[in-house]
Amino acid sequence: MALAGKTKKDVLLEFRTTEILEAARTVFAERGFNGATIDAIAVEAGVAKGTVYLYFDSKRELFLASMREGVLALHAEVAAQLRTAGSCEGKLHAFIAARFNYFSRNRAFFRIYYTEFSHLVCGAANAQPEFQDLYEEQAKLLEEVLAEGIAMGQLRPFDAPRTARIFYDLVRAALAQHILHGAGDSPDEPIRTLFEFVWKGIGAK
Repeated sequence: MALAGKTKKDVLLEFRTTEILEAARTVFAERGFNGATIDAIAVEAGVAKGTVYLYFDSKRELFLASMREGVLALHAEVAAQLRTAGSCEGKLHAFIAARFNYFSRNRAFFRIYYTEFSHLVCGAANAQPEFQDLYEEQAKLLEEVLAEGIAMGQLRPFDAPRTARIFYDLVRAALAQHILHGAGDSPDEPIRTLFEFVWKGIGAK
């Protein structure tokens, strides 16, 4: 019986894939790429090792898929929050809050996300090109918010593309401080502090 255009087999495959990807993110976060094994991921997912290979040909493929799925979920959440915010001030706060709230719920994933996107930002040789489009997509989204704020007089004039990337990296650094050293603290205070810091710097006087 089809469900929203999907067969029962499609639904089962999607569910099993999600289970494996979630397990992979946990294991990669705990052990790093080199220390992680398909055996450990299979145990975490509660499936046989052979089952993992039915869905993914290699550890690298599984790593990239687990990263990409996690980042896409983050981006969808950020975009949804931005759509509900009215003013530029509200959108900038939503951008910060959505990312903090997502990673507060997915702390293990943040560890591998932070490493991978640090490679991208720094132009490191081991950066994965598969994630460049995701980085640019979020930076572009933020750039549009800033450009709109400048046009409406809600922000003072500045270089929107460059500032968007600085803003993006500032949020990432603040997240690292909160997630890696916050010991489970609530994200409310760092969200407020970071937003006030940014808004007082770029908001129209």
